Amino acid sequence: MTSGQILIVSENAEFVRALSARWRKEKDSPSITAVSTNASGQANPSGYALIVVGPLRNGAGLPKGMSPHVDSTVCVVGDAGSLASVHSRHADWLLLHDSPGWAEALVSMAREVLRRTRAEKRARDAELSIYALQRFSVLGKSLLEVRPGMINALTSLLGNADLILLSGEPLPAECREQVRTIRTMALRLNEMVQRLSSLENEMELNDRKSQVETSENAMAEARKT
Repeated sequence: MTSGQILIVSENAEFVRALSARWRKEKDSPSITAVSTNASGQANPSGYALIVVGPLRNGAGLPKGMSPHVDSTVCVVGDAGSLASVHSRHADWLLLHDSPGWAEALVSMAREVLRRTRAEKRARDAELSIYALQRFSVLGKSLLEVRPGMINALTSLLGNADLILLSGEPLPAECREQVRTIRTMALRLNEMVQRLSSLENEMELNDRKSQVETSENAMAEARKT
C-alpha cells in the first residue's frame, strides 16, 4: 500500500483495533491517528490522505465540523437507515457496508485512494518543476540574445581603454587611474558574459532531464494500472 496519513473517526475501540491491525499487515503501512466522533471537529482533515468514519448505525454519531476533501473519506455503515442518512449529508463520501470482510474491502478501497493522492501530488510537483524550467528557459534565451551585443560593447570598451593606457599622450594621474578602473570592471563584465556561453548547454540538459522524468512518471503510472 502507498503510505500516507490516515484519520480514523470512531467511538468503537474494536473497530479501530481491527482496522489498525489489518493495515499493519501491509508492506508499507500508513500512519494512523484515531479520534472520537465528538473530537473530530478539532482535527484538520487537510493533513490526512484518507479519513475513515464508522461504524455508523441508525444514523447516529456523524462527525460534525469536518470538511474533508471529496473522495477522501470512507464511511462504514451498519444498516440501510445509516446508509441513507450518511449519503444525504455527505454525498461525496465513499460508503462501505459493515459486513464480513469489511476490513479487506476498506483497505483495498483505501489503497486506491492513497495511490491516486500520491499520483496527483507527483503530477502537481512535475507541473511546478516544468513551470520553473520554463521561466529559467525564457530568462536564458533573453540573455543569450543580448550576449553578442554585450560582447561587442565590452570589446570596444576594453580596446579603447587599452589604447588610452598604451598611448604616449600625457594624462593626469587621476584620469589614468579612472581608465584603469573602467578597464578592470569591463574585464569582470566580460567574464560574466563568457559564463553565459555554457548556459545554453545547461538549458538543453535541463530540458532532456525534464523529458526523461515525465516519461518515467508516465511509465510508472502505466505499470500500476
